Amino acid sequence: MLGIVSSPVPFQVKNVVLAGAYDQYGRGRVSNFLNSFNLLNMYLELGGHRLNAQDASNFRQQLDMQRASLTTTFDYRDQATISYTYYALRHLPYTVLMDVNITAKKDMNITAASVMEAPDALRDVQNYYNEIDRPHVTLSLLTSSAKSPTGKLLMCASNSFLFSEPHGQEPRIIHEMWDNAMHLMKFSKTLKAGQTYAYAVAGSSITSAHHPDPLNEAERLTIFARLEGRQRLLDFHTKAWQDLWQSDIQIAGDAQAQQDVHSMLYHLYSFSRAGTDYSPSPMGLSGLGYNGHVFWDSDLWMYPALLVL
Repeated sequence: MLGIVSSPVPFQVKNVVLAGAYDQYGRGRVSNFLNSFNLLNMYLELGGHRLNAQDASNFRQQLDMQRASLTTTFDYRDQATISYTYYALRHLPYTVLMDVNITAKKDMNITAASVMEAPDALRDVQNYYNEIDRPHVTLSLLTSSAKSPTGKLLMCASNSFLFSEPHGQEPRIIHEMWDNAMHLMKFSKTLKAGQTYAYAVAGSSITSAHHPDPLNEAERLTIFARLEGRQRLLDFHTKAWQDLWQSDIQIAGDAQAQQDVHSMLYHLYSFSRAGTDYSPSPMGLSGLGYNGHVFWDSDLWMYPALLVL
């Protein structure tokens, strides 16, 4: 249901799209795919310096089609090695996860922020920040809502940090409001040379096309993900994809053909979900160039393959 379009810029996501979210705007006087809130954008400061694309060396990105994850790894000078992985969680159709690991090569202070941005096409943006403090858990919710260009849909997104520290020892979170289209929450941490620090961001995005109360539902889904915790989220996601890959096509003696077929299967599985009536999207043919529309390809090419698998 929820798709992440990657970016070559560290800690940036190009787009977040949601199946079934359309409105009439832009070109062509027809319904267009709506870009949702960019709920996975971040920034990272090491020693007071905010990292950018020019700071990254040995930059690598790897798509794991078996586990449906995209991992980015890079070095920052001689000070740190950073890796982060995106997941569109298979078992939670409206929820995404970003898993971050920082290995310090020198003593340093880090500041990490989760930035919620609204695309320019959305209007009447409202930003919210809530802290929930209970005896067993403390969590922060960064939430935004907005109307689609014509006002047809209400679009909502929410995210939260997932820390590895025991309850009561998590970093202090600070909320900042930059403007109506952007706000963030951030924390700081001191690392020793050789220390690896891990944290994650879980977020949910949903619209009134999917739920009658998308604002509360986005926060509810995010709270659930936060309470589940990083490891349980990853375990259930991995198990869901293992079940899908039980239907496979294996080609002996031709590694390139095997990779090509697995890529096709991965995209077919990625765009299909039991219990939904959305047409599977043909790989490479349903981006913004086609306004996000899906044509006859589904019936002719996609469903026969799914029946065989």
